[in-house]
Amino acid sequence: MVRLNGIKNIIFDFGGVLVDLKPQACLDAFAALGLPQVADYLTPYGHQGPFGKVENGDIDLNQFRNEIRETFKVELTDLQIEEAWGAFLLHTPLNKIQMVHELAKTYRVFLLSNTNPIHIRKLEEFDEAGYPVSECFEKLYLSYEVGLSKPGRAIFEYVLKDAGILPEETLLVDDAPANCRTAAELGMHTYQPEPFEDFTGELLQPEVCVATMGFFDGVHLGHRFLIDETKRIAGQKGLPSMVISFWPHPRTVLQTNYCPQLLTDRFEKEEKLSKTGADYIRTLTFDKALSEMPARQFMEEILLKELHVKTLVIGFDHRFGNDRSDDFESYCTYGKEIGMEVIQATPFSLDDTGKETISSSFIRRSLLAGKMAEANAALGYIYQLRGTVVGGHQIGRQIGFPTANIEPLDSCKLIPVFGVYAVWAVVKGKRYKGMLDIGRRPTLHKDSDVTIEVHILDFEGDLYHQVITVGFVERFRADVAFPDVEALVAQLADDRKYVDSLLKF
Repeated sequence: MVRLNGIKNIIFDFGGVLVDLKPQACLDAFAALGLPQVADYLTPYGHQGPFGKVENGDIDLNQFRNEIRETFKVELTDLQIEEAWGAFLLHTPLNKIQMVHELAKTYRVFLLSNTNPIHIRKLEEFDEAGYPVSECFEKLYLSYEVGLSKPGRAIFEYVLKDAGILPEETLLVDDAPANCRTAAELGMHTYQPEPFEDFTGELLQPEVCVATMGFFDGVHLGHRFLIDETKRIAGQKGLPSMVISFWPHPRTVLQTNYCPQLLTDRFEKEEKLSKTGADYIRTLTFDKALSEMPARQFMEEILLKELHVKTLVIGFDHRFGNDRSDDFESYCTYGKEIGMEVIQATPFSLDDTGKETISSSFIRRSLLAGKMAEANAALGYIYQLRGTVVGGHQIGRQIGFPTANIEPLDSCKLIPVFGVYAVWAVVKGKRYKGMLDIGRRPTLHKDSDVTIEVHILDFEGDLYHQVITVGFVERFRADVAFPDVEALVAQLADDRKYVDSLLKF
């Protein structure tokens, strides 16, 4: 979560932060003009040749166009060059324009960008949307005008001195890790959004809100019931709703050698929370300082003063603060002392008996027992594992069942019990049927490491180094040794038929 306490100034990068980028569109445009080699001159956070010169202010726009013609030995019009180079940028989302305009009412807001006279024309979208640039930014610091570029210290020092601002009171929002590192070395606060990330909710704080909080591992039906109840209460009060989560897992801070069996990695969790319909999603960094904070101090300093929580909805079994003896009554007492209403939510179970309430622990037990239907019912979606395809022994290919070996992106992600599963495999946005094995390949290898291998039905192509997502539908047999390879192949053929009949598009 972006911490804005003590922040008086916000410096925004332009490309990749406010305006969306699509470098491939630029490369395609130049290739269509007979300049495929332009790709060799462009890098994610800095360019070479005439592209770098114009951004550094070493040449002007007219010289840039001429150098393009001379460097690549082509006869192109000024318009053709400008349109191809301008294709690097897509558009500025309206909500980001509105965010900057709103922030400028409270903070001193600046723009600091490695850019050029063509790309910066996208700023016109602010005026076109009815939010004049002059009302959004106090000053623009553009590399081609200043003659300095990020990530060099000089341009950051220039901005701090010229604007008369202190680094410890300044937040840099920039998508380049190197730029954030330099700013942090100078004492600035930094936030690095992901490509196309809508981070507006991180910077725009509600005046007052109704919130709930928790680690929310899995964002299962019980969590969503709690969030829905929070939204309902917020609606009754005419206030926005907020969901407050934490990362990393608290026990990894308290026990450095602890590896939780996570149902969702950070990306999955934040993606699922963003789809709950809550007005604001906040992820607090759980560190040693937070772990040592008493519940009352946390409620007053973080929830009330920083996040403006007026009403706190607590899960029926949730505990927080360094004193684990605190309970709901304690939180109510603290709330009365600081002016915060505290409400306890009702529990949620899979059936009307209320005997088995849904919890992350319940789902973990189900996954480790191979009860996929039970786990998926409690989650409200199919349990997934994301990973990178790595090299294997190639034996599956030799016996007619090529497999992709998956290395999980998060080493703390829970791996279901050994066995063979019917799964959905998603590759480059396309879904395929798959049969997946978790185990030690007992027929082909003795005492081998645990592997996660998926055979994707009706798939052709190279998967190495690709990120693949598998969704576990059913565990239909154990991972057992067969007397010989022929018996294994026969079983795999039967497995394939079963999976093909089980999974329906």
